[in-house]
Amino acid sequence: MNDRYNEEQARFNHFENKCSKLLTFLTGLIGALSIYGSYAKKEIFSFSNPIEVIIFVLFIFSVFCIICAWGHALLAIKIGDCPILPKNRVAINYIRDADKDTSNEYVFNCYIDTLEALASVIDEKSQNLVHSYNELTLGAWAIGILALITIIMEIVK
Repeated sequence: MNDRYNEEQARFNHFENKCSKLLTFLTGLIGALSIYGSYAKKEIFSFSNPIEVIIFVLFIFSVFCIICAWGHALLAIKIGDCPILPKNRVAINYIRDADKDTSNEYVFNCYIDTLEALASVIDEKSQNLVHSYNELTLGAWAIGILALITIIMEIVK
């Protein structure tokens, strides 16, 4: 039972690390998009033909997706309760004073309750992380199409 608890704690830490790395990446990407937006503002915010309107829409869509991904990564890394086994004096005294069967049953129930709570917290983090990755994928596709159109327009000039 202790090994299972340690596995869930390691899984929780794995999700926390993934979230922090993704959050760092997305923060840099938002900065890069901001720099690109200010650098290419004449191309992005020019509406003289339909292709330029498409460029504007793709840029806005990609920024929106990346910001949403950042928000979901932030929700996933949100500091909340990480369920842990009881460690207060009352619980320790109860385990010490109870007979062996009652004590074992109490410890077993503590592990089960904590594992269920920890699994629930991890599942919630997992859902936000999945949303963040999906939004990042949409944003990446929009940026890729935007880059392709921009390259084609430069070649055609």
